[in-house]
Amino acid sequence: MDPTLLIGDIVERDSGDKKPVEFSDQPISSTGFPQHKRRWRSSAFKQQRAAEAAGQTPSARSQPQDRSEVNQSQNSTANMGFEDVEKKRIDHENRQKLASMSPAEIAQAQNDIMNGLNPALIQRLLQRATIDEPTGPSPFDPPPSETPQAPEPPPEIKIEDTSKTMASSATEDATQDAKSTKEPGSENKASPSPAVSTKKIADDYDEDQAPAQIPPDIFPITDLPKSVHFPAPPSLPDVDPSDPDFLATLHEKYFPNLPADPSKLAWMAPIPTQDSPADKDSSYYPHPEIAVSAFRFDFRGRFLSPRVSRSIPSSKGLHHHGEAPEAAGYTIAELARLARSAVPAQRCMAFQTLGRILYRLGNGEWGKTEDDPVAMGVWNSVKQGRVLQSLMEAAMGEGGHRGSRAYATEALWLFEKGGWKEKYKGR
Repeated sequence: MDPTLLIGDIVERDSGDKKPVEFSDQPISSTGFPQHKRRWRSSAFKQQRAAEAAGQTPSARSQPQDRSEVNQSQNSTANMGFEDVEKKRIDHENRQKLASMSPAEIAQAQNDIMNGLNPALIQRLLQRATIDEPTGPSPFDPPPSETPQAPEPPPEIKIEDTSKTMASSATEDATQDAKSTKEPGSENKASPSPAVSTKKIADDYDEDQAPAQIPPDIFPITDLPKSVHFPAPPSLPDVDPSDPDFLATLHEKYFPNLPADPSKLAWMAPIPTQDSPADKDSSYYPHPEIAVSAFRFDFRGRFLSPRVSRSIPSSKGLHHHGEAPEAAGYTIAELARLARSAVPAQRCMAFQTLGRILYRLGNGEWGKTEDDPVAMGVWNSVKQGRVLQSLMEAAMGEGGHRGSRAYATEALWLFEKGGWKEKYKGR
């Protein structure tokens, strides 16, 4: 190992006397840096240039001619503020610069300024210079009056000590008002004179003291009101769900300022009574003939006739706000819409029910040949609702809800197991 890399012994040395910390007496600036010192006198180079321009020697220029003038300038500079001193210094430098320039140089500088600046800015500077310069009388000013006007005397305020009561002062004010109403033309003839306060106020007058005579428009409150009444609109009766005008009453009571849209509240309409005209207009009323697309199925995929569907209680969970809310069960079109729902639970229920319906269709519960209208009607409803496409997308999709993907895969397996695809392939 290199001996130069060895570390020697550490030796502690006694330090000398500690010097106390010294702080400068100069004021500390707000920025933490020393402040810039401005030189109020011009440098020797500037004095020399100014003296050469004025045709004088530097020595003659630097020496003051009169001691009194120097003292007077120093006193005026001490009395002026920083901004005034700076303005005066800049003005002095400008005048020296102009004095050292020839007329040709001044004209050349003016042309350079006119060509280099914005015309709008030059116009504004010229207007400002015109405003700053004192101007003579304008021809638009009104002619001065020949007769001098006497200055108006200042308003006089008289305060007198008196022991009169407020009733007497009120009487005097009333008499003055009566005089002023009797002579309306005197005010127009005379010039408005300054207001003079002639109201006499007693020394012991208390503003908080009750008046000796109560005005007629003010009456004392002897009995406080027991309750405070606020006007309120008439209250409407409670809404009865069994009322035929339930939707109209609901809108009038809770949403009177909003436009009525019965289509958005149709799902809240009460179920029509049995065998009523509204009940007979239902799509699943037990008519002699019913469209196959209106057939309803339970969760096991079994067909529900209209009479059986109407007899099932609502506790079974088959009732919903659909095209026929009084009938239990789901149509294939409703299940196809629920298969594309954003709620995973609705998709799982729709996939499971559709798979069982497809299995029963292939197993031949509703017909095994092309001449069976029920079987072909169910298959047409499946194709119109694009049920198989929805099942394929859910089963082959990556990510998402795993439960819905499992139910979609099971539905496709039931469809293959039922055998409908092999019997009517391509239809």
